[in-house]
Amino acid sequence: MDHEEINRITIILPWPDSRLMPNRKNGRHWGTTQALKVKAKREGYFSALAAMNGRPLEISERVHVRVTFVAPDRRARDLDNLLACIKPQLDGIAKAVGVDDKLFRPITIDDAVDTKGEGFMIVEIG
Repeated sequence: MDHEEINRITIILPWPDSRLMPNRKNGRHWGTTQALKVKAKREGYFSALAAMNGRPLEISERVHVRVTFVAPDRRARDLDNLLACIKPQLDGIAKAVGVDDKLFRPITIDDAVDTKGEGFMIVEIG
């Protein structure tokens, strides 16, 4: 295993819950989504731990993050809205990796279509 592999993990997460999307909140109280955020943060945390497989990452000043949203269908989606709704997952990942999420720079986002129609996310760290 080379040095670059030690500093890179790939995390597969479920498609984001649409109730966490900022464009869908429509002025609802923050508490209506709190349980969803806790669940999403936990998903990110445990998925990152599993991807690390007991290997700590060597962290420098910045950690490149690439998020690919693999949509369940071909509908047009707002990528920055999707990125905003996965903040809890990214918080959980940062906790598992042992960094403040402000070190996640740059963040690259992309999209694709899931041929099975289920939808998921690929988060690459490092």
